Amino acid sequence: MTSLTSPRSTKPRSPLGSATNRGVVYVLAAVLALLASSCSDPVDPADQLASSTPPDPAPAETTTTVLRVDVVPSVLASMTNEQKVGQLLMPVLSGRDANAVSDAEVAENLAATGLRTPAEIVERYQLGGVIYLPGNIDSAEQVRTLSSDLQRVAESSSGIGLLVAVDQEGGRVNRITDQVTVFPSAEDLAGDIDAVLEASYITGQQLQRQGFNVVLAPVADVVDATERGFIGDRSYGTDPQVVADMVAASISGLQQAGVAAAAKHWPGHGATAIDSHQDLPFLDIDRAEWEARERVPFEAAIAENVAIVLVGHLAMPDLDATSDPATVSPVLIEQLLRSEMGYDGVVMTDALNMGAVSGYDEGELVVQAVLAGADIMLVPPDLEAAKSALEEAVVSGRIPQEHLDAAVTRVLRLKQDLGVLRSSR
Repeated sequence: MTSLTSPRSTKPRSPLGSATNRGVVYVLAAVLALLASSCSDPVDPADQLASSTPPDPAPAETTTTVLRVDVVPSVLASMTNEQKVGQLLMPVLSGRDANAVSDAEVAENLAATGLRTPAEIVERYQLGGVIYLPGNIDSAEQVRTLSSDLQRVAESSSGIGLLVAVDQEGGRVNRITDQVTVFPSAEDLAGDIDAVLEASYITGQQLQRQGFNVVLAPVADVVDATERGFIGDRSYGTDPQVVADMVAASISGLQQAGVAAAAKHWPGHGATAIDSHQDLPFLDIDRAEWEARERVPFEAAIAENVAIVLVGHLAMPDLDATSDPATVSPVLIEQLLRSEMGYDGVVMTDALNMGAVSGYDEGELVVQAVLAGADIMLVPPDLEAAKSALEEAVVSGRIPQEHLDAAVTRVLRLKQDLGVLRSSR
């Protein structure tokens, strides 16, 4: 195993690079050997780490340069605004099967969308992605089938596949447990770059086999030394540089395994005591303290070409005097994350059904999030309201056409990198 004292300088860049490094020519590293076998029960992490092949740099002679046509401009040009809006939506759908759902699941889908099954919803809304929650998950084979069936529906109707996402951080946040290795928490792995790199690589490989191409990890939050707060052991700790090194290693492992990583929760949820699932947390620190602590891991994530930055529902009055949640803050997304820090990848909101943003009208919330700079709306509570509000905002000019097109382009570029943008329509 290679000792990775500086993960950003001793290992190959992920093929999921930043938009500035993507285009007609893609350099594809040779595929690393898949794990020899999988079992129906969770794998012991120590055994898995001991027996796995780490993602060391591939020998130069095995690296191949492949020319691929950049289809994003032609795909974008052929899309209607309704189809573009669909690419910004990533709901949770009720059911463990794309077509056969229970009466209770039908009722939930009808209430949210007016349609009965996940397959119908994907096709009707031209969805950009879906996220799986416990109600979608039973066994590895069932998840593989659901993912495959939903991808088939999306690709047959538009030529644009889905982003299929799941929360899989290790520790206490693991949605998938069948035929995967359940690793310890970030706190338990902190300080060991090799272990973090390898655990993330294994996680990415195993989840990809079940049809996932987006993993909502790593947690890039730095916890306060005196207040563990809501994030707790999901963080790599209290030292910003240690967290930054672990975050970079995790992103590298996941993205070398072929899935997109999502660093969370911008601009930093670790020093807040309030759970944003319940209410709006305030990060009451000045800019200098934020730059010395919260900013450091996100800088490392951007340097590592992280595919997605997930924005948390938290306010930071010293940076944005409106005290609006970062999710709807142009100051915190467009100005700080994109313009100042130079991030040009996909921005995803945290789940929009959380208590921190419950005071917003459901349609207005997604419009403000897009205007603030977000590209993917995660778990809009009312899918029809979100779709209608975004379409109306584009027609009225409130969301300029070029703003919508820029957001959709970022989503399509990620899909092209992940291999789910199949055609130029």
